Amino acid sequence: MKHLVIFLFLTLNFNLTAQTADYAGTYNLHLEGKDGSILDYKLLLNNDSTFQFTSFQKLIDIRGEHDKYNYGKGTWMVENKIIKFTSNASDIDEKYTMNFTGTTARLLKKSPRDTSDKIVPTALQFYKSDISWIANLKLLLQQ
Repeated sequence: MKHLVIFLFLTLNFNLTAQTADYAGTYNLHLEGKDGSILDYKLLLNNDSTFQFTSFQKLIDIRGEHDKYNYGKGTWMVENKIIKFTSNASDIDEKYTMNFTGTTARLLKKSPRDTSDKIVPTALQFYKSDISWIANLKLLLQQ
């Protein structure tokens, strides 16, 4: 019985580690407007199931330039191919003000059954978030 428990624990631990490695990486989106405005988003999913998110917005209007940074951090897990983000109270402070709790995303990549030459970049697509501008945001995996 003891060996069965150890085997199940090791199997579960291996599956979680392998699953985390499939999703871990740096995801980016960088957009520049003709007027010089910039939107830059970066999400780092670490192998230890933690994440860091950085948003930079350089907006230019009649009052001049306005730079705005937003930061978030917390933990992530995969459940039924859905990435679920959580930010605990200890993850939120003066710098890391974004609460990702309840935010979900999905990894988009080329199907292994697709044998065509079509190039499909791996991306992370947010679907649900209490942060309005995060919902539907698509970030590309940095190679």
